[in-house]
Amino acid sequence: MISVSGKQMLWMTEGWLIYELSGSKLLLGANSLAQAVPATALALLGGALADRLDQRRLLIVAQMTDALILAVVAALCFLRIVEVWHVILASFLHSALSVFEQPARQSLFTHLVDRAALPSAIGLSTTVHPGARVFSPVVTGFLLAWVMGATGSAMLAAGTIFVITGCGLAVYTFVLCFLQVPPIARARGGNLLSNTVEGMRFVWTNRIYASLIGFVYVNMLFAHAMHVLFPVVAKDVLGMGPEALGMMSSALGIGSLIGALIGARWMAARNQGRWTVIGSLVVGGSAILFGLSEWYLVTLAVLWISGVGSSIFSVAAQSSLQLMVPDAFRGRVMAMWGMTHSSVRPVGEMQFAGVAALTTASFALVLGGLVVIAFTLLIALPNRSLRRLNITEAYPARREGASHGG
Repeated sequence: MISVSGKQMLWMTEGWLIYELSGSKLLLGANSLAQAVPATALALLGGALADRLDQRRLLIVAQMTDALILAVVAALCFLRIVEVWHVILASFLHSALSVFEQPARQSLFTHLVDRAALPSAIGLSTTVHPGARVFSPVVTGFLLAWVMGATGSAMLAAGTIFVITGCGLAVYTFVLCFLQVPPIARARGGNLLSNTVEGMRFVWTNRIYASLIGFVYVNMLFAHAMHVLFPVVAKDVLGMGPEALGMMSSALGIGSLIGALIGARWMAARNQGRWTVIGSLVVGGSAILFGLSEWYLVTLAVLWISGVGSSIFSVAAQSSLQLMVPDAFRGRVMAMWGMTHSSVRPVGEMQFAGVAALTTASFALVLGGLVVIAFTLLIALPNRSLRRLNITEAYPARREGASHGG
């Protein structure tokens, strides 16, 4: 929770600082592209490494390196010499490290609880990101406003947030150093390239994995990535400052937390396919309303609804993957899932920023929501295996296979 809170503060601050320094929507998209390149090129390699190496040690190295990068960027901010390309380069490096961190963390997580409790544990784990989003954006917005008001410098304000984020990573690393991990069966034989190809073949052969992951990609690309336009909406549409930016993110976070809690209680172990469709329709509709709103309180309400739908969708999809995939392939499959945030999210942000630059932010949001609804009704809903997915039926058989190495 501490580490994720810091990361969310970082993501919000990077976009804010770039827009403050340049005023360019296209550079927001360029920052997203810088994150997408390493995440796309290295994602499957990161998954293969997670299946072969000690995940705890891999996580420690990744977090220590990430903290070092943050320290350098913070120093540039405090010296008041930071430029947009410094921020974009840091985003590139953060993204490259997340390629190794995410599949290792996802693979490690399932071995820390009894398998009988895994559905509820997965649902509970999905509350971390939305839970952090409830307060971290508000804290970030007010800190940015307070430091900038006191110093008159966006650089000093951003540098303060970067230091706080680095402290969060330090706490995460400290906990990992003392974490007791049971023996884990690892992928054997072949090299990294053959292991990577094997993982891709596994997902393609078992089409339910490909359907779920593809559905998640579309939602991220055309709806969830809309947060890249929060600085634009807050400043240009609502005519407000960083405090409003923080409240918008928190409204989304509160909705996401409520949706995750509902999902952990009622959706983590039943009727997954139905809930992915419902969650997707809510997210798409919310994106349209967000694009049409010109009133602050209405915008907050719409973002709250979007957060609920987003978490319902995510809990249903992620719990299905985690419970069905065999341990030997978990790192590689979850690396493909992780590309939702490390690769697809930046591409989605670039898509939103590009369309907004050519037209308006409102048009970009409405268009994205329409695409999500169309995909859900015309492609996802007619897919029988996806629509009828029920983890209470799939889980026992897959669990037995996984216990024998998949």
